[in-house]
Amino acid sequence: MARIVLITGATSGIGLELAKQFHAGGDKVIILGRKGRDELAYELFYQTSYIQADLSQEDAGARVLSFLRLAEISRLDLLIHNAAIGYYGSFENQGKPSVETLLQTNLYAPIALTHALLPKMSQSGKIVFVSSVAANLPVPDYAVYGASKAALSGFARNLRLEQTELSIQTIYPGATRTPMHEKSGVPRGKLKLERFPSAQEVASKLYKAIDSKRSEVTIGQGNSVLRVLGRYFQPLLDTVMRRLA
Repeated sequence: MARIVLITGATSGIGLELAKQFHAGGDKVIILGRKGRDELAYELFYQTSYIQADLSQEDAGARVLSFLRLAEISRLDLLIHNAAIGYYGSFENQGKPSVETLLQTNLYAPIALTHALLPKMSQSGKIVFVSSVAANLPVPDYAVYGASKAALSGFARNLRLEQTELSIQTIYPGATRTPMHEKSGVPRGKLKLERFPSAQEVASKLYKAIDSKRSEVTIGQGNSVLRVLGRYFQPLLDTVMRRLA
């Protein structure tokens, strides 16, 4: 039976590629994004499959519930929290509105949306939180972004203990070749996007990871090493990253 899959932040990058793969696999895919449908060319963005909602706004959860009610969708089998924004620059230069928008999008919205949609999850349902290696890897000029991802991972870990009938999974991708870096304010001179895997490559690995039973998955061997160093060798890694800054 086809699954009903809701993916946030899937109008571009990893989310869009992931949505394409679930659609190709025969699942019913519902996408949540900020853009209007007239701005989106890909065939997945139908009136019956696209929810226009800005996760930085508090009414996002109500918009999702309203869409599901009007579409007569009573259950979700898979909820994937992929949406995120970034900010590059020193913390002292990051304005309060930027901090609040980032935390609302990356942390508060996934928590609130999970709370709103828990009653909709099927008995064998799964909730996936797309975190980041930055949750464990200290990176100068990404302080609030890293904190938001670390907090999201902590929420997922605790939720896993509470919601024993659901599958709760956290996935940790690393840097990926997407527009997010420039949107975050990373100077063009610092961007070496050719070093990073494409959104399609990372989405393919996420797709396989989601179908696994592992509660935590890190995408890429190098990222796995960095996460281990960040978790168990913090003083050493902090020293190294400080020198690279």
